[in-house]
Amino acid sequence: MANSTIMLAAAGSGKTYYVANHLDPNKKNLVITYTNQNVANLQKEIIKKFGEIPINTKVITFSSFIYRWLLKPLEPILKIGNHEGFITTGVEVKKTPEPQTVDKKPNPKYNKKVELKHYIYFGKYYVSRMSSLFNDQKNSVKKIILQRIIKFCDCIYFDELQDFMDADFTLLQYFIKNKEIEVFAVGDFHQHSVSKSNTISSKPFKNGKRYITKEDYINLFPNDTVIDETTLIKSRRVPKEICKLINSKLKIYIDSISEIKGHYDLLTTESQIKDVLNDTSIKKLFYRESAKYTCLPNINWGYSKGDTYKKTCIILTSTFDNLFEDNFSPKKLSPTQINTLYVAITRATHEVYFIKDKDFKPLKIDYVIKN
Repeated sequence: MANSTIMLAAAGSGKTYYVANHLDPNKKNLVITYTNQNVANLQKEIIKKFGEIPINTKVITFSSFIYRWLLKPLEPILKIGNHEGFITTGVEVKKTPEPQTVDKKPNPKYNKKVELKHYIYFGKYYVSRMSSLFNDQKNSVKKIILQRIIKFCDCIYFDELQDFMDADFTLLQYFIKNKEIEVFAVGDFHQHSVSKSNTISSKPFKNGKRYITKEDYINLFPNDTVIDETTLIKSRRVPKEICKLINSKLKIYIDSISEIKGHYDLLTTESQIKDVLNDTSIKKLFYRESAKYTCLPNINWGYSKGDTYKKTCIILTSTFDNLFEDNFSPKKLSPTQINTLYVAITRATHEVYFIKDKDFKPLKIDYVIKN
């Protein structure tokens, strides 16, 4: 019998390092993350630890896991509506499936879940619907899939736990509830609902119109799940001064073990603002549409997720223009607003500069790309 472990970490606390140093090279390990970049980061850290990727350890993306381990080998017994058994040739990552509604009206092009076209596009699975296909299988079929995995795997590591939404989260819950395989999942709760794409899901982090708390989130897992909120609470990336700002203003607890003093500064004069915007050693972070600005290098707040920079400059939205005032409170803001700024602030290892929206607007015309 194996108990699953959920590790809730702080930004920059060394999640990748911990996974690499936690896994047992003598076990058959599956390490699963969302992006190819994260796969490369994990592989690099594992090689640093062991000199190579242990022969029984595989590091793959979540979509590869679903396709290669859950669906493809068992296609002869999978069911979609009245269709049992089919053959696919891969995963469709560019074409998105037709939504059920468009502008709140029924979409005539939508294919129902009982139709092959709901999940498959010209012989390939829609990447966004593979988890749903697994979840929709009968328990007897899922058990066969699980027993096959148990033969080839002792332990599964899920990286970026907070990015598991909707059907992906339901699939994750299925594995965590199972006692025949050891599951270890790590992520930063306060980075939930921050997407590196234009698609943002809400489940499980929203219950109706209300965002759930960390305690609510923990309660979504079985009672015997080990919940670790202390091992990775201290950031290796974010300096103490910046952690204090986050604690004070965003009410998100984060501590630091960084030896770099670090500092942050609110820029108020035109000369200060222009000097930083023109400095190519400082990454400029815009809430959205960073590509339209000439002050390079730059990126959107959400797209910076997972990145590390030495120095950053955050152009605040009007929502946060009073961030540095004594009366600022995050209570009336949504977790999405707070978490996205949290992600932006926690990218820098040394210095963070802030520019208020009202101070950037008069200078904006000088930094917008001319058509």
